[in-house]
Amino acid sequence: MISSKERNTNHDAIASIYDLKSLLERHDMALECIDKLILKNIPEGAHIFDLGCGTGQIAQRLLKRGYQVTGLDSSEGMLNVARENAPDAKFILDDVRFFKLPPTFHAIISTDGVLNYVLSTEELHNALQNVYNALLGNGIFAFELYLKELCESSWKNSESAGGVKDDNVWVDILSYDIENKIGRKDTTRLQLINGIWERSDKSFYLKLHSEAEVKSALEYAGFTEINIYDINRDLGVDKASETTCFVCRKPLNK
Repeated sequence: MISSKERNTNHDAIASIYDLKSLLERHDMALECIDKLILKNIPEGAHIFDLGCGTGQIAQRLLKRGYQVTGLDSSEGMLNVARENAPDAKFILDDVRFFKLPPTFHAIISTDGVLNYVLSTEELHNALQNVYNALLGNGIFAFELYLKELCESSWKNSESAGGVKDDNVWVDILSYDIENKIGRKDTTRLQLINGIWERSDKSFYLKLHSEAEVKSALEYAGFTEINIYDINRDLGVDKASETTCFVCRKPLNK
């Protein structure tokens, strides 16, 4: 697994096929949640920070709505694709656990369970403190997370998945360590290059934090007005999802 001192570069291995694996409706669902939870509560043209921006799909959608967008990701490969998808955004190569920015942003978002890749409570505290420091006073932080309470059962019984698209074949083998609350995805990719199929293998680890752990870490960082939403029941998003949305604020006088 990734140590606490290394920038997580695992996604470099799948950056060029990430948009092939990800359904566009998944990004549209995330934007629907962002619209309901954030966009109505920040100024027009506000500066939004996309934490774990991946290939820039959300960034591009926000740019089209007139917002300024800065994205951060630990994968240089992902950012190379993001610069093609969202050429008018700014991008930073860094890790959610380590980045340091001054108060700059009206809102910070994190979609698709990015914070589940933070594997310890200590590192979760570090990541949330970094977010807090980068927000302007009264700024909003909204993020999507897989929680232990909702996901552990399905993760224990998860099945393998895969796909074929263009000159790529991939298989994801999923497993779950119930004692440490760590999910593991072993991805094998075959890519046709100059008429030869080349294979690569990479493992990804995700932590199922509990709702209480996340809320405590947010409060410790200084966030207030912490609200928790079920995507389907509370937000009316008509798509199957196991993620939970957290929305909170940095106090105005901080």
